[in-house]
Amino acid sequence: MLITIDQSSFLSALQTAQRGSSSQSTLPILAGIKMETQKDGFLILHGTDLELSIKVKCPASVEREGATVVPGKLIVDIVKFMPQGAVNIESVEGKNDIEIKSAKASFKLKGMAPEDFPTFPTVEEKRKVTIDAKQLIEMIKCTIRAISRDETRPVLTGAMLKVENKSLLMVATDSYRLAIKTMSVRSKKLDDISLLIPYQAIEETQKLLAEERGKIEITSDDHLMRIGSGEKELVARLIEGQYPDYKQLIPKEAKTGAEVVKEELIDAIKRVSLMAQKNMSIKISIEDEGIRVQAATQGIGEASELVKVKAKGENISEMAFNAQFLVDGLQGMSGDKARVEFTGSVNPGLIKSTSKEDYLYLLMPIRIS
Repeated sequence: MLITIDQSSFLSALQTAQRGSSSQSTLPILAGIKMETQKDGFLILHGTDLELSIKVKCPASVEREGATVVPGKLIVDIVKFMPQGAVNIESVEGKNDIEIKSAKASFKLKGMAPEDFPTFPTVEEKRKVTIDAKQLIEMIKCTIRAISRDETRPVLTGAMLKVENKSLLMVATDSYRLAIKTMSVRSKKLDDISLLIPYQAIEETQKLLAEERGKIEITSDDHLMRIGSGEKELVARLIEGQYPDYKQLIPKEAKTGAEVVKEELIDAIKRVSLMAQKNMSIKISIEDEGIRVQAATQGIGEASELVKVKAKGENISEMAFNAQFLVDGLQGMSGDKARVEFTGSVNPGLIKSTSKEDYLYLLMPIRIS
């Protein structure tokens, strides 16, 4: 292998590929990044932990082809501190070790056999949907906080992506809250897709597409999902199992509703929750003047703040919620305003979009002793 590559492009590609690698595996090679040249002037970088695989194409001047596997974290750190400009990478034929040169700096790295590295997974295209990258990022932003991290219920440790009524939905729940984001997709044909995508794949997709513009393709078979975007590609193993019937949790009608300025309510919750130090629960009351937010911790003190809104419906006193979960629901949606709805002190609260019915966040109350 003998190539010349731009330092900043190389670093960006390495950091992306490294997010697919694993430092916790019992297989040392999975902590590495596979580097392989292409005749058409690209360096291919591949990282995997066997559940998630990320591949990146990076433009390079290829004088001699080759492949090797190098320690992921180490090569990222090396390239990070190299000066901007051209980086030369060379390996001796028949060996896996490489030498990296930039300006006056030179590093020699021990490599591993590329044939021992797992091959990049192939996804049979049984189902496919095309969507704008920014739409998918928006869906993830709205739902990712509600994904469970409790491994005892594996089906809740990911988000469900499905086609319904000619729209694309992303749904996540940890059994304490539920987030649903709907996007209309302009496509003549929408495959009947329903995928349970693991949290790590959702998180990495958000990072992978952060700077992408235009359309991306999501394809899947019965076990794997692929997201392709320009020079980047992600493949993840899907979660197996039946997702719970989340629709039955959504109240059919509300007793009280109000349109609020998001930041006003968020700031009030953050201020008042300073006095909810042990369990982070706050109390919400609907009064004639607006929404009252209260919190108290025995032996420390209490706080109360009124957010003035025009509520329609019945007054409701002392509904207890997890303060951070409530803030997450408000921050997850776009726009300056939100609609909040309540059906009683022991029933779920709802946060909805005011502009159109494309976002719903349901939060279970905490029982007051």
